[in-house]
Amino acid sequence: MIAAVVGLVMATSVLTPGSGLPTEPPKVEIAKTAPSQTGIQPSAYRGKLYVRAQESYRKCVAYHESRGNYWATGNNGVHLGTYQFTHQLAHGVVWMMAKELKKTFGVAAGKRTRDELFATVPTKWNRYYWDMAFYTVLNWEYTGSGLSHWAAQHRNCATERISWAGA
Repeated sequence: MIAAVVGLVMATSVLTPGSGLPTEPPKVEIAKTAPSQTGIQPSAYRGKLYVRAQESYRKCVAYHESRGNYWATGNNGVHLGTYQFTHQLAHGVVWMMAKELKKTFGVAAGKRTRDELFATVPTKWNRYYWDMAFYTVLNWEYTGSGLSHWAAQHRNCATERISWAGA
């Protein structure tokens, strides 16, 4: 238990007091053996597109897609990570996250992080970036706009979204 908490704190860097956001970008690549990379845990990301009411849905998807293994690979390597993104979606979401990375960590650090995400195999991404990617896809246009990426496969998770505004 203590190792999991220490791993999660280390994976998300030092938090800005009261914000839930790291003050500097968490390391992009992390070993799959790190305690933070396995298990259904609270989202490491709490940024602009995070919606607390969607947290139980995120956990349900993570459980059904990969049992919470951020390093998972499924369908002969077609789907990646705990949320089972295709290679194309993982690549595209980095572009979608770029603006928030620059705003949160500064232009230079944000660009550097974006470039590191592109250069790193997604199954080696830190859970912070996977959780950020999930909420970015899920809420890009409006709350729940990206639900179709998971809804058909996870109808049993659908009851978790009853209270979402706009979904």
